[in-house]
Amino acid sequence: MFWSGDKLKEKLVDLVENAEGNTSGVDVDCAAISLTVGNEVYITPSNEKDPNVKQILDDKKPQFVIPKGQFALLLTAETLYVPTTALAFISFKAKYKFKGLINVSGFHVDPGWKGQLTFSVYNAGPTDIVLERGKPFALIWYADLDSTATAENAKKYKTPVKKLNSDKISDMTGEVFSPFKLKQEIDDLKKELLTLESKIIARYSTVIFAVFTAILGFAIKDHVIKFFDNLVN
Repeated sequence: MFWSGDKLKEKLVDLVENAEGNTSGVDVDCAAISLTVGNEVYITPSNEKDPNVKQILDDKKPQFVIPKGQFALLLTAETLYVPTTALAFISFKAKYKFKGLINVSGFHVDPGWKGQLTFSVYNAGPTDIVLERGKPFALIWYADLDSTATAENAKKYKTPVKKLNSDKISDMTGEVFSPFKLKQEIDDLKKELLTLESKIIARYSTVIFAVFTAILGFAIKDHVIKFFDNLVN
């Protein structure tokens, strides 16, 4: 059975903590806990100028953009704990779903988990999506298990997850052949073909005109000579 908002508020101190180690500012939204964007993010580069490493967000640069057709790794600001008597489920807030943001990293959190959550996302929408550090973007629900998870079936971590590690980022590196990028490349090829076509037409139209003039001149040469002979005589 899913936990109610009242139960979440009652157990909040045992389930979640912010960057300062308390529950200040943590919001219970109906029957879920709101999750906010943390201070680390990685976005797959959409061109050669984009950085291919994670970005650190701060007060001077709290916002970032996930371009359409690109993947990203998002770290939550909150550290979460899932008791061994429960299972948690995660999803984006509807406002980001409507924009086309898709969670591709899974939809549950195992019993025994402790640490910040990493969301692997894909922007399948028609426009770029802007997110900001400290702003809510996802939700987590808790549900009871029929029995306590055994040590074999519960997550075990020596230290809580607190950052985007290099292994996760390495798995995301490489060029992303998104539909939007392919469309852009096709449009660029069309422009190049049109430019090439106009150059070919301009070059060969001169040649064709010269050939046509020569043929025409040769064809009427006798008539021109006869015309001038008649004028002289």
